[in-house]
Amino acid sequence: MTHGRKPRKPRVINVNAFGTALYRAARLTDAEVRETIAPAQACLDRLREGVATEDQHTVLATCLQIALEIERSGIVRGLREHIAAAQAAMDSIRARALASGAWRPTALYFHELDALRDAVEFHEFQLRQVSSGELTAMARKLIARTQSTGGTAVRTDMTSLGRQAA
Repeated sequence: MTHGRKPRKPRVINVNAFGTALYRAARLTDAEVRETIAPAQACLDRLREGVATEDQHTVLATCLQIALEIERSGIVRGLREHIAAAQAAMDSIRARALASGAWRPTALYFHELDALRDAVEFHEFQLRQVSSGELTAMARKLIARTQSTGGTAVRTDMTSLGRQAA
């Protein structure tokens, strides 16, 4: 009998405790960093060339959101102004591209290009400092925040962005 208490739930035993600890504590490898930053760099290239799609703009904006979340977490500090400048550049690019009501690729001003290029470089530096578990937790948090505000989360890959990773 439980005498009015909830029945005890058995705990799940982690069979691979060492692997879980490595996943949560180990920094990303160079290959993982390159794989993670490749979409942002590809989208930046397309924006720089003046032929970016709205999806490519959204991917780069999402990378900036992740960079800001890393900044908020305190793992890497001191980059907030750079990220804010890049987000302001993304907002002005979006406003110009949607001025006619439909997405039309637009050219970048030099200060927008500089801000975006710096932000992507700093985000790559951030990725070298975080663990895989921390990055996954931050991405889940951003997805949950987006969905709770009525947005949608879409998973993309390099082929759907219109450019293969080099």
